[in-house]
Amino acid sequence: MWLKSWACMAILAGSVAAVTQITDDDMTSLLNAGGADLANLYAPLWFFAQAGNHPPCYPTWAFGGSPNTSDTYDAAHKTPAAAQCQYPDVGCNCRNPGVDPGNPGPAFPVYYTFEQCNETEVRVVYNLFYEKDGATFGVIQTGHDYDWERVVIIHSRDDNDMWAPSRALLSAHSGYHNLAWGDIQNTLTTDQINAGDAKDPNGVKDEDHPKVYVAWSKHPNFDTRNTGFTDPISQSLDDAYRSDDWWHYVDPQYYIRSDNSTVAGQALGSADWGSATSNPPLVQAGICDAS
Repeated sequence: MWLKSWACMAILAGSVAAVTQITDDDMTSLLNAGGADLANLYAPLWFFAQAGNHPPCYPTWAFGGSPNTSDTYDAAHKTPAAAQCQYPDVGCNCRNPGVDPGNPGPAFPVYYTFEQCNETEVRVVYNLFYEKDGATFGVIQTGHDYDWERVVIIHSRDDNDMWAPSRALLSAHSGYHNLAWGDIQNTLTTDQINAGDAKDPNGVKDEDHPKVYVAWSKHPNFDTRNTGFTDPISQSLDDAYRSDDWWHYVDPQYYIRSDNSTVAGQALGSADWGSATSNPPLVQAGICDAS
């Protein structure tokens, strides 16, 4: 309901572009309220793929939580890493979507942070956690225990003191795909999100909610689909396989603020995630410089 309310307020404020704009006072209120409503206002719709009937690892809770129970932030409840299997069984031993392809996926959390970098820029980070990435190919390990991936939405204030998302950074193989908001291939309106099943339409740009396609094996994020390559080498490149077999829009109840001011952030930052070092507090520390 509040997502609809914010959209209505922005329309009344006189949005010019297709993407919803909010006033400077609105932005201040959203930040002071803890950032979750701001995160939801422009949140991605996430897509997941399987290749050759092999499902992916699916995002989950980092400290033993579930759709019905919260994380417990101590070492005893830290989610174990999932063991690797031979390629292409990339989704073994970890959480899978658990429903047939062609359906919305189940709930998962977003470990979010936000930062006002200066008077004209605010960044919101959407972190997803996986129990592993990749697989074993012969004697070669293409992946590792645990995986943290993220989308960063950059909000900019214009000369009329109106705010709107201007860019998105999609994490991919230790870097980012840096996209101007108007260049993101597929976006959705808030009304389409509120309608419930927002897989379609495709090819509409410059709306409020980007479609983010999570690659099948190692979870880099893209704004496009690519189903041409299933070999193990391609999964570490921009040719990584990604599609739209499952999709999910995260309900605000599953947004977990994860900077160092919170118990969640302190636990995430102090835990050992192996090679998956980009945990939310660590990313947050340098988020204004990310590009």
